[in-house]
Amino acid sequence: KVLKDFGERVQLSVFEANLKPEQLEKLKKRVNKCIDQKEDSVRLYPLCAACTPRIEILGQGMVTQDPDVIVI
Repeated sequence: KVLKDFGERVQLSVFEANLKPEQLEKLKKRVNKCIDQKEDSVRLYPLCAACTPRIEILGQGMVTQDPDVIVI
């Protein structure tokens, strides 16, 4: 539920998110509060700007993009 607040689900337990540093810190704090440190594992894999164009998707889906405009 926490990850859905920050990014897009791309598989059952895989999310993509484009976060600013302060958003990433907020995500980490929220995740740490709700996981069992002895049993759970949440992995964050940063991608550099040069890596993003090289993402390949086989099958359904598309790479999550930063929105140009956010309407609330």
